[in-house]
Amino acid sequence: MPDVVLTIGGSDSGGGAGIQADLKTFSILGLHGTSAVTAITAQNTLGVQHVYGLKPDIVLAQLRSITDDFSIAYAKTGMLHSAEIVAVVADHLKRTGIPFVLDPVIEAEAGGRLLQPDAVLALKERLLPMARVTTPNIFEAEALTGICVRDMDSANLAAQKIMGFGSRAVIVKGGHLDCTDLLADGTRVCLMPSERVAGQNHGVGCTFSAALTSYLCLGCSLREAAQNAKEFAKRALLGSFHVGKGVGPVNQAACLREEASRYQVLCDVQTAVDLLGDEPKISELIPDLGSNLAMAIPHARISDDVASVKGGLVKAGGRVCTSGGIKFGTSGDIARIILAAMSRDSRSRAAMNLSLKAMPACRALGLVITELIGPAGAEALSAIVAPGRLPDVFLVRGIQGEEPELCLLGSSATLLARRAVSLACFSEYRKI
Repeated sequence: MPDVVLTIGGSDSGGGAGIQADLKTFSILGLHGTSAVTAITAQNTLGVQHVYGLKPDIVLAQLRSITDDFSIAYAKTGMLHSAEIVAVVADHLKRTGIPFVLDPVIEAEAGGRLLQPDAVLALKERLLPMARVTTPNIFEAEALTGICVRDMDSANLAAQKIMGFGSRAVIVKGGHLDCTDLLADGTRVCLMPSERVAGQNHGVGCTFSAALTSYLCLGCSLREAAQNAKEFAKRALLGSFHVGKGVGPVNQAACLREEASRYQVLCDVQTAVDLLGDEPKISELIPDLGSNLAMAIPHARISDDVASVKGGLVKAGGRVCTSGGIKFGTSGDIARIILAAMSRDSRSRAAMNLSLKAMPACRALGLVITELIGPAGAEALSAIVAPGRLPDVFLVRGIQGEEPELCLLGSSATLLARRAVSLACFSEYRKI
C-alpha cells in the first residue's frame, strides 16, 4: 500500500500551483495525497485576482478528518494565509507529531500576495521551530530573516538564521540567482548547482517542495531527497504547458511522459531493425562503412534523447545485422541531424543513411530530395531549409574523400525501415 502524505495550503483555480501541484506530484511519485485547504484563490496564469482565506475552524476540521482516518507519513505546508491558520496548523502538527516540510509561500510566482504580513511572525514563532526542512526562495528567505540574498554567502547567512528559529534544515532555492540551491542542516552546507533551462515556471516552487516531501517520505536522505526533487522540478519545468495568456504551469507528469516516450522509441527502433533484418535485398543499399537508424523522443533537445543502434547496421551473410543493442546517446552524427531536422519540423524524428545506389529508386518513387554539403550535415540542414515540412531524403556529399550518402528522414524508425525495404525491392525489380 502507498504511504499517505498531506499538503496544507491554498487552492489554485488555474491548476498550476498550490495543492493542485502538490497532489499531482504526490501521485506521480507513488504516494497517496491528502489535502487541507487553507484558502481559495481566484488565480490564473496572469496572476492572483482574489484570495479568500478559510476560517481556522474549517482548516482544523479538515486536519482532524484526515488524521482521524489516515496514518500520515509526512506533510508539507504551503500557503497558510493568516496568523490564525498558522496557529491552528502548528498546534495540530505538534499534537500529531507528523514530520513536515515548510514551504514559506508568501507570494505567487504568477504575482499576488498570499501570506498576510502578521502571519510571517506567526510562521517564525510557531511553525519554524518544528520544521524538518524549510524551503524558501531568496525573497522568502529575506522576508523571514531580513537578509538580502544575492549570492551563496548571503544565502548561507539566511539559512543559518532560519535554523536559529528552530528548523532542522534549510534549502534556499536559487532559481532567481544562478539556479544553485544551498542546503544547510546544521552540520554542513552543500551547494547543488544546475543550469537554467527553458520553460515556464508557474508552480515550480510547490512542485519542488512536494517532491522533497515525497522523497523524504520514501526514505531518502535529505541530500538525496533534495537532489531528486531538484531533478523532478527541472523535468516538470522542461515539460511546461503553454496554456493561458501568462506564465504557463509546469507539468509534473513530464517525467512519466518522457519515460513512456523513451520506451516507445526503443520499441519502434527494434521493430524497424527486425524489418530490415527480414529483407535480404536491403543489404545492397547499406554503405560499405555501415549504416545507422535512429529516432528521437518528442521534444528532444540533446543527443541523449535520440536512440540508435550501438555500432550501427552492417552487412553480413547477405543480410543486415547489428553489432550492439539499441541505446540512447550512442550516435552523435545522426543524432545531430535529427535534432536539427526537428528544429525545423518537429515531425522529423527519425533518420537512416543509405548508399547512393538508392537514388534512382528514391526519384522513381517520388520522394522529395535536397542536397547537403559536407559531414556537418546538421548545421547545413538548419542553414538552408526553412521551417516547415522537410524533404524525405537528403543527399549528403562528403568532403575530404568521404563517401556521399543518402539520409532518409521521417516520423518514425519503422516508417523509414519500410521505406528502405520499398527502395531495395524497387531497385531489385529494376535489375530484372
